[in-house]
Amino acid sequence: MSHLPFSLPGFDIKQVLDVENTVVIQAAATRSTALCPSCQHISQRVHSYYTRSPRDLPSSGRAVQLKLLVRRFRCQNVQCPRLTFSERLPEVVAVSAQRTVRLSATLRLFAIALSAQLASRLLKEVGMPTSSDTLVRLVKQSLVSLKEVPKALGVDDFALRRGKTYGTILVDLSTHRPIELLLERTAETLSAWLEAHPGVAYISRDRSSEYMRGASEGAPQAQQILDRWHLLKNMREVVQRIVSRAHATLKQRQKEAGVTVRTPYKKKKRSSSEVAASQVARLRRQAWYEEVVAQYQQGKSIAAIARELQMSPTTVRKFVYAGAFPEHSAHKRRQTYRLTPYLSYLQQRVADGCENASMLWQEICQQGFSHGYKVVNTWLREYLGRPGRRSSEEEKIKQQSFLNAVAAEPGLLSSRTEMREDSPSQPAEGTVEPLGSPRHLTWLLVRDPEELDQQDQLTLSFIREVGDINIAYDLTQRFFTMVRERQADRLDTWLEECQSSGVPDLQTFALWLEAGIFCLERCPQLFLQQWTS
Repeated sequence: MSHLPFSLPGFDIKQVLDVENTVVIQAAATRSTALCPSCQHISQRVHSYYTRSPRDLPSSGRAVQLKLLVRRFRCQNVQCPRLTFSERLPEVVAVSAQRTVRLSATLRLFAIALSAQLASRLLKEVGMPTSSDTLVRLVKQSLVSLKEVPKALGVDDFALRRGKTYGTILVDLSTHRPIELLLERTAETLSAWLEAHPGVAYISRDRSSEYMRGASEGAPQAQQILDRWHLLKNMREVVQRIVSRAHATLKQRQKEAGVTVRTPYKKKKRSSSEVAASQVARLRRQAWYEEVVAQYQQGKSIAAIARELQMSPTTVRKFVYAGAFPEHSAHKRRQTYRLTPYLSYLQQRVADGCENASMLWQEICQQGFSHGYKVVNTWLREYLGRPGRRSSEEEKIKQQSFLNAVAAEPGLLSSRTEMREDSPSQPAEGTVEPLGSPRHLTWLLVRDPEELDQQDQLTLSFIREVGDINIAYDLTQRFFTMVRERQADRLDTWLEECQSSGVPDLQTFALWLEAGIFCLERCPQLFLQQWTS
């Protein structure tokens, strides 16, 4: 019977029964000896027999119940306090467990891949009925117990409530597995954990001053390494602040020069309710911006403003460094590019008189299209020149409040309203298209130039005409190369050039690197170590 999928190591299968749609497998233990769990002495003296009934993996969709005849042994070590003990079956079922090892492992995978509630409903249909509470316990039991302190420890934060509450995750960088979750991201919390688990040799972290202080206090012997991913992310954020401040200038230069930096695309017609709702949202966002700037000018910190206004620190920081109200980009990437292989077919079907988006979607799905109905519906609406969705009752209320605000103060309507109004379905050749958002332009500055297509190269050349952006581009490309290729010998020169660049954001970033990292007097290891989270 050893060839069967439910074969049991150390057992002789006696009988297989079908009892009330459940497969019952009766088996008896075959080992002649057992090891005492207390003194580790081998015993051959059987005291008694008893039956264990753990559940096992299903067979052909039906639940499987094991009936295992196992033994109690007498311990023959006279100095052992234990007189009798049950034989251990680690390959089949754990001590006191009601499920086999392989069933528990399978249930755990379901619980991790899905939620406990969803997994519980699904498992009932495949012959493994299990409650959601049991699945949660199995997942908790699977958490790695820290048997030895990792040599290299990764430290990062995670959101318990995004923008509000954060904790700390600790990762063993040798195995890339989480080993601990801390409910705070403070220096005291990290320091206490490190003091309770001495022996960490390397700590890879972001540039948080809290983590730097916690690591220094809790594990002064450990070498702190600034995580390379966070280094590149921090550099990209510096570049984005530079681009954000220059964005208004770039748009003005583009308008004056009449430069087309993007291929004209077919614009979406907007209903009056969509325009009104958009402007209401813009007015609300502008009010937040003005409040943030006013409080920052009064001397409040970004963190204090975020707490008081209950805003994300990232948004507050963006408003503070923007220099002017940061408009949302008018150009958004369309998902209709996914329809490119099917455009000729769709256009022909529309020409034949079919204007049913659902029918068109079903037809191209049969040809291999794997995306949603909404993509086809959006394309069809724009292709036919139809406006967007009608407003709901809630949107009508927003529209009315917007109209009342405009009536009271007409100046609230900016030039952006006109830009958002319905436009010709196809721009004329040479029409000046709006620049991408600061975030999009930043990615052009940090990516490898060889990866950019002709359109992106044109946009990159245009935005580099602004002095600060051109300076930042050269230094950013060199920094990314240094970090990726770990060229520590070029770092001093790069820092000096940042300090003399005349760009405040680059100067601040360079000062932070010198003060926050190199005070550890381990500069080369910053780039040469393999550890990174």
